[in-house]
Amino acid sequence: MLHDFISTTAADAKQIAGPSYYTGCRTHRDTNTLELWLASAPAELLTGLEELHPGIYVIHNNAPKSEAALFELRDALPVDRLKAEGILVVRVGPTHDGYLYVSVMGDVPTAKARLDALFGSNVARVEYGEPAIALQG
Repeated sequence: MLHDFISTTAADAKQIAGPSYYTGCRTHRDTNTLELWLASAPAELLTGLEELHPGIYVIHNNAPKSEAALFELRDALPVDRLKAEGILVVRVGPTHDGYLYVSVMGDVPTAKARLDALFGSNVARVEYGEPAIALQG
């Protein structure tokens, strides 16, 4: 029952915030709260969310990008160009708090610098990672 309520409040938040502001959420079953990240949502949207489910949302309105914007960045990632530069992208996607997670094989500082140049600083979180599936040649 509680799981259904938390799922409903998460869906409500995503629908109300919309693609321009919604970034992600995380549930906290121990406190029966939903931690919600938004990208610079207007005050009236925050008030609407808080009034809809009082005491449920813990709102962070400081995400650098919305989830929709992060998917656009992911889709625009020049993986072939990066690969030609020695940076193999093995995993990429949005984080719940508004960043683009990029796992690479290669020099992480170089990859971070390239992604900062492409998308602006403080958008991509770059880590070293191995491919999820071993490729056979």
